[in-house]
Formats: sequence, structure tokens, C-alpha cells
Amino acid sequence: MQKQHLQLIARLEASAVEVAVASKSVTAAQLKRVPREGEWSLHQALSHLRDTEVQVFAYRAARILKETEPPLVANFDQEEWMREHYVENEPLKKIVAEFRAARRKLVKLLRNIKDKDWTRYAIHPEYGKISLEYIALHAYNHTLEHLRQLLDAQEENVLNAANGRLL
Repeated sequence: MQKQHLQLIARLEASAVEVAVASKSVTAAQLKRVPREGEWSLHQALSHLRDTEVQVFAYRAARILKETEPPLVANFDQEEWMREHYVENEPLKKIVAEFRAARRKLVKLLRNIKDKDWTRYAIHPEYGKISLEYIALHAYNHTLEHLRQLLDAQEENVLNAANGRLL
């Protein structure tokens, strides 16, 4: 397998571990706080991270590898999904465990493919051809986006502790 693909797989694995570790240091107040009107709380964002990993990235990759013809995949409306499936009191530990399980599934799929398979694709109604390489890279970038939220909360906790403030 090409070095760039091996590195991407390693980053996918590592970023999932980072999410799990960082999620342990956020407070209940941080999880529930909505930064600005119209935005999601950290709990909602992590639920979304898990749902996207399960319903979009791992699912699409599996279909691409399983089907002989490029599959047609639906657009994922994250706002609609959140309205219909979000569970406010779902334990964070469960969300993170399910995210990591889905990520392990994606990584396992990617570890077992040949170089030529990285260009296999699905057809998306908005984006057109979305290759396995695109899906893997998008999954990684998506994880970093939400990891940043966790790290910001962690940084806030360190600063508050240093200044004798509690959340």
C-alpha cells in the first residue's frame, strides 16, 4: 500500500484515540453548553461525530467495496438526522465507544484494500464521484474539526483551574 494511504489510516486511528482521551476531561456543563444560538452543544457535536462515522463514512466505504458497480449514496442531512435521532441524555461514554467501533470498522476495511481500490467510488447526488480516498480523508478532517472542540474545552479547564475558577 502506498505510504500516503498508510499514513492516512494511521491518522484515522490516532485521531479516534485522541477523541476518546480528550472526551474524558470535559465537564457536564461543557457538554451541555451551546456556544451560540443555532450551534450544537459539545454533546450534540460528539453524537453527530459518531453518527456520521456510522451512517456515512463506514457505511459508504463498505458499500463501495462490496458492490461491483459504483453505488448511489444519499445526501446525509445532519440537521434532520439530529432532530430525529439525537438523545440528550445518552451517555458520552457510549457515544465515544460507538464512534471508536465504527472507526475501527473503517480502518479495517481500508487496511485490507489494494492500492487500486482507493480510487473506487460511490456516486453522491451533490458531489458526484466520491472515492474511498476522499471518504477516508473527509472522515479524518471531520474528526479533527470535532477534536478541536474537545481540546478547546480541555484548554478552558486548564485555564480555569490555574485561576481558581470552577465550571
